[in-house]
Amino acid sequence: MVVVTELLLGGSLRKYLLNMRPRCLDRRVAIGFALDIARAMECLHSHGIIHRDLKPGNPLIFI
Repeated sequence: MVVVTELLLGGSLRKYLLNMRPRCLDRRVAIGFALDIARAMECLHSHGIIHRDLKPGNPLIFI
């Protein structure tokens, strides 16, 4: 199976976190990312889809 996504300016969560160094991620932003990812996983699971490779390089973000 192949998943195709639209082109998003901003890149991955990993890229965003690396670009923030040496600053820390604001707590509210971190909680927002965590909630968004949890909601996405809940949606996938409710449709019988298991994401077996969740890591910071996979979530795509745009700010």
